[in-house]
Amino acid sequence: MKKAWIFLAAVLCLSLPLSAEAKKVVSIGTAPAGGAWYGLGGALAEVITKNVDGVTAVAEVTGAAVENVRFVGTKKIDIAFTIGTVGQQGYDGRPPFKEKYRNLRTLASSVQKGLLQVVVLKNSGMNYVGDLKGKRVAVGPKGHGGLPRLVEIFGNMGFSFKDITPVYLPYDQSITALGDRKVDAAVLYVAPPAPAISEFSLLNEINLLEVTEANQKNLLEKHAHYVAGTIPKGTYKGVDKDIRTIATPNIIIVDAGLEEAVVYKITKALFENIDRFKAGHPSAKGFSLEEATKGSLVPFHPGAIKYFKERGVWKDK
Repeated sequence: MKKAWIFLAAVLCLSLPLSAEAKKVVSIGTAPAGGAWYGLGGALAEVITKNVDGVTAVAEVTGAAVENVRFVGTKKIDIAFTIGTVGQQGYDGRPPFKEKYRNLRTLASSVQKGLLQVVVLKNSGMNYVGDLKGKRVAVGPKGHGGLPRLVEIFGNMGFSFKDITPVYLPYDQSITALGDRKVDAAVLYVAPPAPAISEFSLLNEINLLEVTEANQKNLLEKHAHYVAGTIPKGTYKGVDKDIRTIATPNIIIVDAGLEEAVVYKITKALFENIDRFKAGHPSAKGFSLEEATKGSLVPFHPGAIKYFKERGVWKDK
């Protein structure tokens, strides 16, 4: 996919005056259509292309967190969104990864939080995530970063993937399968509101399954990478109460081989146009310069550090 874009850019350059400077093309790994990163990736690509001289950014649909780490780690893409813990696993070479991707760097942390969202039809008879045992469950696309989290979360509740019938589909297709009664529940491990759920709730009555208070407390005590999460009432049509769930912080990673000057300019453009970026998805509402250096488990890129130091928000780590 990246090669195709580079080829296209090369062809376009041939049609420009010889005095025109060839632009560098950078690729951004996002997620399947319907997730928060899909919208934010498009917004980031627009910000970079419009505000960083000599650089054109292209947002690419991917399998999300795990695949994005592999793509940046193997230099197939330049920038990507991922879950903080998944980035650390890739950097350290821990499962689900079989090698260490030491070229991973953080461009910005705490972009938003990925929340466990389990959608069922109103008449399903299910109320809690633990009720999924024995059900047909669309768990998202193969390779996405939420899968290791689901293993931990389900295990905390006393069941595993062997106790459900997992169906691997992109998020938008998962919701469609729920509407067609081909699955009993659809799991989206993304930041709310998820467009796929919002659109589905306009024509279908839904419920969101809760994490019990005891399960949430246990997960927070056992795993430092989780934080408490809440899906506010009214986030989706028909959801008239706050939904207790579990969450993990998300980050933007970048290839260490991308030039320091380029990453500096990209970081600068991102924060000078932060409102345009946050318009890519409501889940980034709380993202700020002050939060961007906090919580990442992957080392920061020198280009990003340079910008953060200039703005006075970097503390030597």
